[in-house]
Amino acid sequence: MVAPLPLPPISELKEYYEYIPETGNLFLIKSRCQADKKRVGTIIGSLGGPKRRKTWVVKHKGKSYYISRIAWLLMTNEDPGTFLVDHKNRNPQDNSWLNLRLATSTQNNHNKIIIGYHQRKDNGLYRVRVTLEGQRITIGNFTTEEEAKEKALSAQKFFYKTFACCDLE
Repeated sequence: MVAPLPLPPISELKEYYEYIPETGNLFLIKSRCQADKKRVGTIIGSLGGPKRRKTWVVKHKGKSYYISRIAWLLMTNEDPGTFLVDHKNRNPQDNSWLNLRLATSTQNNHNKIIIGYHQRKDNGLYRVRVTLEGQRITIGNFTTEEEAKEKALSAQKFFYKTFACCDLE
């Protein structure tokens, strides 16, 4: 992962943008250039990033920034720095304040749909594993897929805590 760009000073961002926590929208409140004059008072941003993970970005003084990071700075007065701004519901287009939280790269990876089990070819049992800090931990081998699914969810909740993705339920 590439380290995120440091954000512009909060005073500069507050001069140009207003963040609406309930919707996650970023409004342009002051023209940054001649072309912006028509856009003042409107929602600003465009969908950027890899095709499979389009997320809202805004171009400010020639550099692109994730709106989620700008929102974090505007709401907390703190640059997220090397932390990622994670979307709890895994929708990178939902920048509402209640959906955002700081996460390390590892925690952010926990917030992905991970099956957590597979059927072994040698004996037909279902092996449940989790990965924690780069180490694979085998939880056990189970005879039914339902049991493996249940154990995988339990293990993810135990090891990944609030970052566990529980979409297998």
